[in-house]
Amino acid sequence: MPDETKPIILLHTQKRNQELKMKQQSYAFLIGYCLLLIVIGLFSEPLTLLYEGMSRIITSPSNLLTDYTKLGSFGSAFVNSGLLTLISVLLAKKKNIPINGPLIAALFTVSGCSFFGKNLYNSIPIILGGYCYAKIVKKPFSQFIVVSLFGSALSPIISYMTFGLSLPLAISIPLSYFVGIFIGLILPPLASHILTFHQGFSLYNVGFTSGIIAMVFAGVFRMFGWTIEGHEIISTAYHHQFIYFLLFLFILMFSIGFYINNFTLKGLKEISHTSGKLITDFISIAGVGATMMNMALMGLLLTGYTQLTHTTLNGPIIGAILSAVGFSAFGNHILNSTPLLLGVFIASQLSPVFTISQTTVILAAIFSTSLAPIAGFYGIIYGVLAGFLHMSLVTNVGSLHGGLNLYNNGFSTGFIAAFMVPLLDNILHVRKVKRSARKR
Repeated sequence: MPDETKPIILLHTQKRNQELKMKQQSYAFLIGYCLLLIVIGLFSEPLTLLYEGMSRIITSPSNLLTDYTKLGSFGSAFVNSGLLTLISVLLAKKKNIPINGPLIAALFTVSGCSFFGKNLYNSIPIILGGYCYAKIVKKPFSQFIVVSLFGSALSPIISYMTFGLSLPLAISIPLSYFVGIFIGLILPPLASHILTFHQGFSLYNVGFTSGIIAMVFAGVFRMFGWTIEGHEIISTAYHHQFIYFLLFLFILMFSIGFYINNFTLKGLKEISHTSGKLITDFISIAGVGATMMNMALMGLLLTGYTQLTHTTLNGPIIGAILSAVGFSAFGNHILNSTPLLLGVFIASQLSPVFTISQTTVILAAIFSTSLAPIAGFYGIIYGVLAGFLHMSLVTNVGSLHGGLNLYNNGFSTGFIAAFMVPLLDNILHVRKVKRSARKR
């Protein structure tokens, strides 16, 4: 007979099993997304064209703006994105990283930027550098994998050093990989420190960090007489294919989220009530289902914005939409993002220099949602102002890094947040003091 005097310990196995099931479902969705991209690429053109396109993508300097659907081909751009994202997903799965907002944002940013700068060659050394940093500080790599994935924003440095300096490949390949590993080493400590610069009001923290690093490298290259030529390789041939892809993806995403959420909209209200300031993880707040629905709604909003402005979709714009959709698990929602879009729209309408459907302007609008926490925390008017100021700055900071940082908008939004937040804090504090004085 059992000893009835011993205490009985009840384990919450049911809850644990539910969490494990949700984790498995989330990884299955991410892997399915990667396979969808690969299948689209494989079935869109003959294998010979696909191979030639991949070759051009991998051997390109890849600095901004390089549309891989133009440089390579439609199919090769999708395969490149799918493969690179799949490798990232499997790496996170192997390291047993739980599905959360930061990881979703990092993976979709990898996927998006793989349409205009990241590829299988130039992203690997930065991730290796993050792994080396983890070994040096004797901490698990799982703590730094998200920063490393975001840090592949600097992958054009590797491609530029390999294919843009006219050095023999026997020298340029090991040299560029050494530099890439070094970048991966310095990213984690810099990113954690620079977070205080904008106080979490720019969602693209690693984008700002990457801009600082790219600016330093661009300065060194120019000091030794190496020119970094900015260029704009943009496709206009696949607008309708991109529209169909985005609508299919976001409707599918919303449907899956709705199913996971037991056919309810529960959780969306909680998400919309957050400011989005770093660090706001919608998965921990509202669950996977509500987060997926929020991501889908943001994707439809951004896609609708491009059509409202009569924009022809291309690789960089698709990449921007996918990246912003990823951050819709980590800060963005319709209420705090729309004011930023409105601010950029107003700025582009008033400016005699820009047109509303210009690729750089559309990218500025989509990526301005990095400043959504300002609208969520301080109010809609200040969100519109932040978008307006971002439009004025983002077109001027690219020359600082020569396009070696794919997150040029993240670089800009870091400055805008650092400029606005102290002023807004001071203004609101003064108003609060005056109201208190009047009450007395």
